[in-house]
This record gives sequence, structure tokens and C-alpha cells, in this order.
Amino acid sequence: MRTVDREHYARLLRLAYLVLDDGDAPLMRARRVATVAVRARRGGYPAMRTLLVATLLTGPPAGRNRLHRLVFEPARTSPGPVRTALLRLPPHERLAYLLRRDGLTAPEVAAELRPHVEVDFADVDQAIAAVDGRTGLDEAEQRAEIEAFEPDLVRLRPPPVRRAAVALLLVPLLAVAGFVLTRPDDKRGGLAAIDPRAWQTTATPTIDHWPAQGGLRHDAGLLRRAADAWRAGDEPPRGRVLVLYAGRVDGASLVVLRDSPGRRDAPSVAQYFERRLSRGVESVRRLGTDAGQLIMLGMTWRYLVPPWLRDVRAAMPSGRSPAWRPLAIRDGLSDPLPWNWFRPRCQNYVVFQMTFRPPAGQPQAVTQLASNDPRSAAPRVWFRTPSEERFRWAALHAVACEGATTLSESADLRLGRLWSGDLPDNGGKATLLTVDPSADAPGTSILISDSGRALSERGRTNSDTTSSTGTMAAALWWRSSRRWHLIAAAGPNVTRLKTVGELGTHETTAARPGETPLLTVPGPPAGTPASHLPVVQVVAYEPDEDHTTVTPG
Repeated sequence: MRTVDREHYARLLRLAYLVLDDGDAPLMRARRVATVAVRARRGGYPAMRTLLVATLLTGPPAGRNRLHRLVFEPARTSPGPVRTALLRLPPHERLAYLLRRDGLTAPEVAAELRPHVEVDFADVDQAIAAVDGRTGLDEAEQRAEIEAFEPDLVRLRPPPVRRAAVALLLVPLLAVAGFVLTRPDDKRGGLAAIDPRAWQTTATPTIDHWPAQGGLRHDAGLLRRAADAWRAGDEPPRGRVLVLYAGRVDGASLVVLRDSPGRRDAPSVAQYFERRLSRGVESVRRLGTDAGQLIMLGMTWRYLVPPWLRDVRAAMPSGRSPAWRPLAIRDGLSDPLPWNWFRPRCQNYVVFQMTFRPPAGQPQAVTQLASNDPRSAAPRVWFRTPSEERFRWAALHAVACEGATTLSESADLRLGRLWSGDLPDNGGKATLLTVDPSADAPGTSILISDSGRALSERGRTNSDTTSSTGTMAAALWWRSSRRWHLIAAAGPNVTRLKTVGELGTHETTAARPGETPLLTVPGPPAGTPASHLPVVQVVAYEPDEDHTTVTPG
């Protein structure tokens, strides 16, 4: 490793360790994160730091077995005041503080974190203030403690006196026998159980209310092997392990497990198969939310269904209208769907509709998109406003088959119709569809036909700054036979739209209070590549002059 890379590696390692400080095997995990980040040669240290941030916030590596922690992790020492204060913050706030102390301004820190968590510069300032208040140190003193901390200097944990002989004996024994220590919680009472009636006592059941189903759910040996295999894998569970399903599927024994990481994180689901010639965990997926959802089982074309979802039916999104096929559910397991339903053109996704009947109140329709890959996301879908079935199906077709969004890593989705009307240059009728994740994050927009065919590339929405349908705004570029046009629309609580940037200043207001404002601005000739379109922003003003901005992509 070059000297400059070693210097970068040391800084990256310190950042990663202080974020992972209270987790399992922090030094080993921090080394793995820093090793990946330092490979980003283009862009120097800023590019390496960006990669480090993405890894820490989206998928930090798991710890290893107990022997590694016993021998190769540094002993826990009394932390200084800054480390003590950081330990009281959640990981993304620790990272915000550390990036600020690494030389970035608060807006730069917010921009670095925003692709992964919803944060602005006020949140960064709040994290700084929290550490300031808890330490009583000024910035120079805090920075001195951080820079003096070198986690990689201590490579071996000095074993306690009572364990020293044991540790020294274990190393050669493990090397010779290939024996792996069981994880600490393997022998602490086995798997947890959920009351089979728990979901009937709440109007909003989640995965925490999902009881074990399947004919093998009482097979203690099978469940133990499944849990042990997950704990020994590369993506081990966090917290308690619970059974969602255990039964025979197409000649194999299948166990579906989930973990309990706490309220801040979504749970993961693991699928363990025992076949005649093989056994093991075949997939682990972090769920987007803790809401109960369909879970694709291996490559069986079957789905696991929570007990509170009934009347399950499925349809291929490629059709001009839904051709619903009822799916029988037996002990939580669906009948298989035809394998040829899953088409690459529609991202291998199928549309499901189900009914949830709460203990009190009216039945609720539930829409979900799910694929044939158990590792892919299975987003639930809501519509921002009541709408006719024709639009709902066109929107689902656009999402799955026309590139309105990428589903494999998608969170739950909110779909909305922001505007419908005639396009410029006799371009015909179109609808401006908004596709926004359920979490506060930037969404996409796209023009579609009545059948859901895409008429434009993706644009953007302002859903990262507003969740209200009334203040929603979207902008995109649309190309007619003659030229490009900037098209922007907004909800009824937006009074005017205004462009700023290389297109000049253009402005429009709603024709009447409560109507949707629409702004169309002619752009360059149709032959202009999309990569050379003018840089422009659209500002959406509310009646009190509060405003948000959106770019067309």
C-alpha cells in the first residue's frame, strides 16, 4: 500500500471505528469498511470517504465468531469524553459529527449523508451541539482527542488472567480441528415465539405480530439447524431469531426466519432449505419496513403470506388491463404462480392485491409488487388520492414495466397523478405520474399515456422536502418531434411555479385557487442529447411564500 494510501486508510479506519464503536467486533468491521473505501482511487480521499459513508449507512459488514472477538479485538478501554458522547448518538449522527470534524461544512456533510438518510445541515449542527454540550470541550480539544485515537495500534486483545490459558490452548486446537465456536446466543433459550392471536388484537399488524406457520414449525431439530446456519453465515441475525414458517415445499424442508434488530432498523429474513443432497441458508434480505408483506420463497414461485392478508390475487403488470388470478393460501403458503409470468421487461415483478380486515372498521385493499427473487424488495403501493382503476393499473404498469422506478431495492411507494392534459406541439394527452418512496427521500416523475406507456425519461419530485400531496411538485424534460420542453406541475396548495437557471426566468400561477399549476417552457431542439440539456431548477411557492425546489433530472 502506498504511503498516501496508508494515511488515507488510517483516517478512514478511525472514522469507521468511531461509528461502529459499540457494535460487535468494531475493529474487524472497521478494517473491512476502510479496506473497501481505500480502493476508490479516482477522486482521492473525498471519493474514499464517500464510499466509506455509503458502506456504513447501507450495509456495514457483520462481526465474526467469538474466538476472533476474544483474541483479535482490542480490549475495551475507558473512552475519552468525545467517544463517550458519540456512544450516546445513533450511528448516522456520529457520522455527521465526525465528517464535520473531518473538515466538511454542515451543508457538505448533509449532502454526503442525504443519499442514504434524511438529514439537513440543521441536523448536523444538532449533532455537533450534542457533543459540545456533553464534553464541555472546544473544537480544537475535541479534534485533538479524535486524532489521537488510533484503533489499529492495538492488534491483539490481552486476555484476562482467567482466560489467557484457555485462549492460548484454543488457537492450536481450532487450527487443527477446524472447529468453530458457537455464537454467544446459540444456547440461550432457542428461538422466540409469537402468540398466534397477536395480530388479531391490533388495527396495524406488523412483522412483530406474525406467528409461526407450517407443518414443521414444532420440529425443534430442524429449527435449531436453520438458526445455527444463519448465525454462522456472512449476514448473521441481529437480536432474537423468530420463525415465520417451517414446512415441506416441493420436496424440501424450508424454514423462514427473521431477526429483531430494534426499532431503528428493519428486520432481515433468512430462508433455510434442506434438500436431499444439500442444506443451508440460500437467501438473506433486509426488509424495507417492518410491515407484514409477501415473501418470495426461493425459486419455488410461491409466496409466504401473513395471516391477516386474505383474498390474495395476482396479475401480470404487462397487460393493458389486470387479468386477476386468485391464489389459494394454505397455512401461510401460496400456490405457485406460472414461471413465465416473471418477465425481464417488467423487472420480473408481479402485482398482488389482497384484503386486510381489521378487528374494527372497513376492509382495506393492499397492493404489493413482488418478484421471483427472494433477495429483491417487495414494495407495497399506495395511491396519494382516490382514483379510478384504469389510472391505478396504468401507474402500476409504468412502475414495473416502463422504468418509472427501480424495484429491486425499492422502499414502499406512493403513486400520484399530479397533472393530466395535452402536451405541447400536438404531442397528445399525457399524465404526470409521481413515484415517491414512503420514507422522506427524493422521488421520480414520468409522463405516461392512458395505458401506462412511458412518454418521457424520469424526472424528479420534491418529496424529500414535503410529504403533503397539496405541496407536491415535479419537473421533467419531454421531447416532441420538434424540441425539448420542460414540464412542471404541482399540487393545489402551490400557487406558482418559477424556473431559475440556464432557461431563464419563466413563471406561472394556478388559474384558480385549488387548481394544479402547470408550467411548460420550450427548450433546445429535439436533436440535443439529454446530457446537454440546460441546467434548470423549478421553484414551487406556497401562499405564504414558503417554497421548495425540484430539478428535472
